[in-house]
Amino acid sequence: MKEKQEETKAERTKVIVLSGFALVVLFIFAFGCYGCSYQPITPPDPEEAVDVTVRLIGSSWVLDDAQGTQEGLEELHNMVLDSIVFSDRQSNPDEELSLSLQFADVPPLSGALIYQEEEGFLLSIENSPYPVSVVYSQSKDGKTETLTLKGQESNIQCYYLKK
Repeated sequence: MKEKQEETKAERTKVIVLSGFALVVLFIFAFGCYGCSYQPITPPDPEEAVDVTVRLIGSSWVLDDAQGTQEGLEELHNMVLDSIVFSDRQSNPDEELSLSLQFADVPPLSGALIYQEEEGFLLSIENSPYPVSVVYSQSKDGKTETLTLKGQESNIQCYYLKK
């Protein structure tokens, strides 16, 4: 009888230890990469801005809908921006880069990518500036390029992948 109680106690101890280990592993998987994936957006310096602009010339980007239906940015009147197409030429690296914006259920609109040293890249549509930051990023292996549009007031982010 005493042996059975000791076996039961030993089994309970094993279950508690294994459960604790499982919770720790689950916590690491769930939150381990959060710190590395969250990085505040810092505006590029002028040299980086020229490099990004050169990379964007003539490129096309589509909304990343891998996580389901995206909501529109409040700053863009809640319209969903499906794709962005940048002009294939720029006369001067210090000037804005023309682009075409394709919204769902709206004819394409012309716009521009504007660089301001303190703010970074901003979006202008039909010659009107919008409080939308545009951030270019590239994966460490260089295979994936992403544009992130972030509403400055709503803090909503939409991701676009290069075609």
